[in-house]
Amino acid sequence: MAITFEELKAIAEGTDLKFFCDQENQILLFGGLGKGGIYNLIVKLIEEGEAIYLRIPYLAVVPADHPNLAKALLMLMEENDRVKVGRFCYDQNDGEIYLDWFIPLEDSTLTSQQLGRCLKSLMVLADEVGVRLKHLLETGEDLPDERRIEGMLRRLLSGGLSEEAEVRLRRLFDFVTSTENNEEDEPKG
Repeated sequence: MAITFEELKAIAEGTDLKFFCDQENQILLFGGLGKGGIYNLIVKLIEEGEAIYLRIPYLAVVPADHPNLAKALLMLMEENDRVKVGRFCYDQNDGEIYLDWFIPLEDSTLTSQQLGRCLKSLMVLADEVGVRLKHLLETGEDLPDERRIEGMLRRLLSGGLSEEAEVRLRRLFDFVTSTENNEEDEPKG
């Protein structure tokens, strides 16, 4: 079921996220500020309104002769395997690393809640991986502590949480790290 740009704009307005609408080019532009800087998320209709394309351009620009390009591409492939929403891409023509996603509509439509969830998920993912990618390109080493649940908990604990919430998260963090350490100590069968 195809939708029009006006319908996409109305769905986006229901997300309560601020965006810029380029009516002439029929593009919606969402912005976000994260740990790694400012990110722009482009949303546009494709396939004659039967799909929505989302893209966060220029997470990094990595020339083909960069000494850590292979490590960066390997890290991005691991992320592509791990995540459900989002796909990291590398344009070998200009070295751009970007994050994109395609939402087929086919015989249904999209709710504001679904679009909002996709937008937020992509922005958080871009920020998390963008920070790791920048560090890896500069040093040749990944930030393993920033991955998965441990990194998420660490970021939450460094924010302004209530004392009670922080205590509960610290207990959860300790439990997760102790469980992970115990699994590493167990002999493999």
